[in-house]
Amino acid sequence: MTVRGPTRRPGRPRSAQAHTAILDAAVALFVEEGFEGMGVEAVAARAGAGKATIYRHWPSKEDLVIDAIAGVLAEAPATDTGEVREDLVQLARELHGLMGSSTTGGVFPRMAAEVARGSRLGRLYGERVIGPRRAALARALHRGIARGELPVGTDVELAIDLLVGGFLLRRLTGRLRPSDPTPEHAVDVVLAGLRADG
Repeated sequence: MTVRGPTRRPGRPRSAQAHTAILDAAVALFVEEGFEGMGVEAVAARAGAGKATIYRHWPSKEDLVIDAIAGVLAEAPATDTGEVREDLVQLARELHGLMGSSTTGGVFPRMAAEVARGSRLGRLYGERVIGPRRAALARALHRGIARGELPVGTDVELAIDLLVGGFLLRRLTGRLRPSDPTPEHAVDVVLAGLRADG
């Protein structure tokens, strides 16, 4: 999704256009200002919409921001290639791409604080964004265990933390590069550790 600037054509926008503009503005302001720093008035001004329009569709700022972010991040990909490494690589590539993007990647540092303090926004993000992605990774790992590619005692939750945590830490510390680490390499390191532990 492309984040639009505050300039809009004169006249009343169509409903779908206004909806998209509001979501785009909410993501941009969340990245720029953080949740506490952004306001519904600023979202309305950037989107060229009225506050009443926003509150008609989103009862709270949290609902607006999480809808906007969930829309930008899209759904977790469904993968079942028949091989645990390839499933994890595909999921890791998507995660790496999201974190490396200027728009979606900018969401993670801001949202990390919300998740850490257990705010309503952080909990919504956990349910709608983190949860589905962790579930996709868990399914891939459980399939690998069932096929005998991974030991029966594999700690699935720890494996997910290791894979996701590496990308997230590098994003938060400004060290995430397009090919450092590659999703393939990150997956191979995690799988090697899991297999050695078994």
